Amino acid sequence: MDLAELKKARSMLLLLLATCQQTLLALEATGNVLDTDLTEGLSAMIERSETELAHLKDKIDAASAQSAAPSDL
Repeated sequence: MDLAELKKARSMLLLLLATCQQTLLALEATGNVLDTDLTEGLSAMIERSETELAHLKDKIDAASAQSAAPSDL
């Protein structure tokens, strides 16, 4: 993936993460204990998304450093 694709993937992942977090907050605020499967699934998705964001950050940093380095022509 090039730098633009990595940044696009990060943006999409941030939207997913924010949506999951807000949905989880809404479920918790209403005291919805009937949707334990959904709550557990959202929590797992949040954890995986945060891990993937950290990996994407490393890839973006590496791609940025590589594109900023002078080329050997």
